[in-house]
Amino acid sequence: MDGNNQQFDQQINPQGQSQPLYYQQVPGQAFDPFAMPNYAQGYPYRQPAPFDKKSAKKHFSRIGLSYFLFGVAAVIVQVILSFVVDEVNPDLWDNYLFTVLAGILPMYLVGAPVCMLLMKKLPSEKPEHGKWGFGKFIAVLIIALGMMYIGSYIGTLIGLVIESFSPDASASTNAVQEMVFTGDMMVNIVIMVFIGPIVEELLFRKLLCDRLRIYGEGITVAVAGLMFGLFHGNLTQFVYTFILGCILTYVYLKSGRITVTIAYHIILNFIGSVVPLLALRSADIDGLQEIMSTGDNELLTQFIIDNIESFAVYALYSFGIIAFMVVGLILLIVFLASGKVKFNPGRYTIPSGKRFGVTIINVGMILFILSEIAEILLNMFA
Repeated sequence: MDGNNQQFDQQINPQGQSQPLYYQQVPGQAFDPFAMPNYAQGYPYRQPAPFDKKSAKKHFSRIGLSYFLFGVAAVIVQVILSFVVDEVNPDLWDNYLFTVLAGILPMYLVGAPVCMLLMKKLPSEKPEHGKWGFGKFIAVLIIALGMMYIGSYIGTLIGLVIESFSPDASASTNAVQEMVFTGDMMVNIVIMVFIGPIVEELLFRKLLCDRLRIYGEGITVAVAGLMFGLFHGNLTQFVYTFILGCILTYVYLKSGRITVTIAYHIILNFIGSVVPLLALRSADIDGLQEIMSTGDNELLTQFIIDNIESFAVYALYSFGIIAFMVVGLILLIVFLASGKVKFNPGRYTIPSGKRFGVTIINVGMILFILSEIAEILLNMFA
């Protein structure tokens, strides 16, 4: 707990330690400091604190506004930087590293600090450390990989449907994949595999989830997953980043360690960006497509024979994707059916039927969601 939460009532537990009043006493029942509390849900008191709709909407609005201004501040700096470069030395845009840094540094060095300052005033609650052994780590990694590939295919399919109705749209294009296949490999590894995951986990797990958790873990997973998906500003990416956002949020809440989700994020980005690049480059897919367009079967057969090892690697990669999708989906179903996936209540409980209105229908969240939808449409039709 940090200093921002001192405004909440404190009581003394049987061990003499001061704890936040997550759960109040039953009305009319005297508080017995020596009675054993009910820790069934992980909290020492029996009833949730009174729900205040106005305060709750204000809380979620502040969160949405913080991430909205995060994007606004980054865009303003990017526009200014673009204008300066165009005036001083336009040739800098031909440098891949400079182009990438011009896109991400305004977010990380300007937008992120603005967001952190605004979020700092909100009450937060760190999740407790839980066991997250090697076996569970691998099982959830397989689930995450499977959902990443399934979500990616669903997003691409949705994009293709949109393009069938609007040929001018680029709805099935994955901006990250384009960057991976056309950019400098070492630059992509440093940024996509290391810097990006660390910053995103600090922003969307540590900073965000600690401030959503007071309203329960279920709401934390749903809202953090939605915001993480929208943040990427790309229709194709939205589906799988939303799913991964939910999974990583759940992992953070149950493990209590941001280092665990950072490790997941690094592995997922490496497998999702670097591995396919190596597989595709080794197989010379462009050369294969060019020969296939000629319709010469003898030339095609000879090409495959000459590159049999490379195509074997690509075939193995393709088989791996299918295997992860099937096994990951099965494991997810087993986990859900086993009843092991549980969401603990928070300091406050939003009544059923009011959750969407409280968490989403507020000024800050509406601004954030509309701004991200605008970015998705801009990337789709620009």
